[in-house]
Amino acid sequence: MLPAGADRPTHDPTPAELGEGTLLPAHPDAVLDRFARLGTLALGTPVALVSMVSRHGQVFPGAVGLPEPWQSARQTPLSHSLCQHVVASGKAFAVDDARLDPLTADSLAIPDLNLVAYAGAPLRLPDPRTGLTEPTAPVVGVLCAIDDAPRRWTPGELGVLDDLAAACSAELGLRLLEERNRLLLSLGDALVATRTVEEVTATVAAVTRSELGGARSGLLLPDGRDRLRSSDLSPLPPGTPGTWRTVDLDAPLPVAAAARERRPHLFSDLAALRAAFPGAGVREAPGFAASAYLPLLVQDRLVGVLVLVWESERQTLEAEAEVWSALARFTAQALDRAQLEGERRSRAAVLQAALLPRLPEATGRLTVRGRYVPATREEQIGGDWYDVVVGASGSVALVLGDVAGHDMAAAATMAQVRGLLRAFVWDGARSPAEPVRRLDRALPGLGVDGLATLVLACVEETADGFALRWTNAGHPPPVLLHPDGRTELLDGAPDLLVGLLPDSPRHEHTAPVPPGATLLLYTDGLIEHRGRSLAGGVERVRESLRRNRSASLDELLDELLAELVGTRGEDDCALLAVRFP
Repeated sequence: MLPAGADRPTHDPTPAELGEGTLLPAHPDAVLDRFARLGTLALGTPVALVSMVSRHGQVFPGAVGLPEPWQSARQTPLSHSLCQHVVASGKAFAVDDARLDPLTADSLAIPDLNLVAYAGAPLRLPDPRTGLTEPTAPVVGVLCAIDDAPRRWTPGELGVLDDLAAACSAELGLRLLEERNRLLLSLGDALVATRTVEEVTATVAAVTRSELGGARSGLLLPDGRDRLRSSDLSPLPPGTPGTWRTVDLDAPLPVAAAARERRPHLFSDLAALRAAFPGAGVREAPGFAASAYLPLLVQDRLVGVLVLVWESERQTLEAEAEVWSALARFTAQALDRAQLEGERRSRAAVLQAALLPRLPEATGRLTVRGRYVPATREEQIGGDWYDVVVGASGSVALVLGDVAGHDMAAAATMAQVRGLLRAFVWDGARSPAEPVRRLDRALPGLGVDGLATLVLACVEETADGFALRWTNAGHPPPVLLHPDGRTELLDGAPDLLVGLLPDSPRHEHTAPVPPGATLLLYTDGLIEHRGRSLAGGVERVRESLRRNRSASLDELLDELLAELVGTRGEDDCALLAVRFP
């Protein structure tokens, strides 16, 4: 039953006793309108409200029977609010005739809302772990009944109002739980696709901003030196000290305390934060009110701290502890996965760089440039390679190859194939076909199990300039860019892949190279994409070469990759470009 006597309020609430914001806005809510209607039917009053109060006024997401314009506006200033006494005290409040009570006699609700008798019961959110509403839970609203004539509220009527308030509280708790489940589902779905720390940071920021009432988020990561560092350089919330970007773990700050103690620190408003951490240095600012500091743990190993900041007070933070725990768990798992993938990609990049040769400077008068771009996969390593071999006699051989596979095993096989072929070429091969034939025989003899396509071209000087002699083992044809912009496919009939048959015949092809021409060798990652034929890919290569014929080799290769591969290549891609004087 509502206590309406001994503990009644004695004064109007101060701003400090009321929150900065309300759980719901001043918009009609069909479900809460039904609770208000039940209130009028159960207590026989013309008006009932589901009211929410802040220091800026009160709003009515549930309302039945208010005179206009209040019924449509769904809000009034505090001068019209008796519900503020319930919110500030945390207790029920009833008055038989507000005109005669010193506490309420001056309220503008009396003339404007036709308020004479009033009874209000607090709405509190239930604990999501137990479903029970604790008497100490924050008051998030009021269910009240209003009569336009004096009346003595009976214990039975006040008990009915109390029961309705409990049912309305349960509805609000269930709604909040559904919203938080939606948040976690959205976050979980979005984090599945993240592969880097930057993507995790951006995803958490976007989801919390849209699903958590505009909350701003930030991630701080351990740097291995007893400090936490911000994972990005986006602007900090207003009022936040710039020193929060790098925080010592022993600092008297909430983010450091969350990391040290391995537990969340939740503050419903700025006053609560300052009381707990007087030296935090947070200034009064419109963009900083409630905040949460959540340790990100993977099997008790700290991988970071998630900081959430709201622009308004949030009295429900403690009641949503399970949500913050799940949010931290999802983020920690995604962050740990991204960090592991980052380390793996870094190792793969180092390995791939070590496997690719350093292009020689001593290539006569030729200018050579190479590129390797891994596919957007976890390993970021594969079997594509380019090579330029200056033989013992000074001859120059160009190699572009692709071992089947897109993983560490393919890279290992590529290293063996490339090493053998380099040795055979350097050893004074008299033709491009000869070292490839030797490679065919060597692979099974040395137990190297793998298939590869490749082009090996020897550069020969002639009286008129240069000529190419090449052999093609199942590889896309090289393209020769003439100085006038004309392109020529060096598409002699290719032979079988290397490693397929030890005694496979190898054929050679020749072509003159005019002065100023550019030769491009490439793997199929440049031309093979979903929705595009191989012939269409080759034609796009030729078009790009024609447009950029006056560019430097570096610019030419960059344009090719930008136009045909972009930022999300489906396959590894290796390029080798040679410009003849």
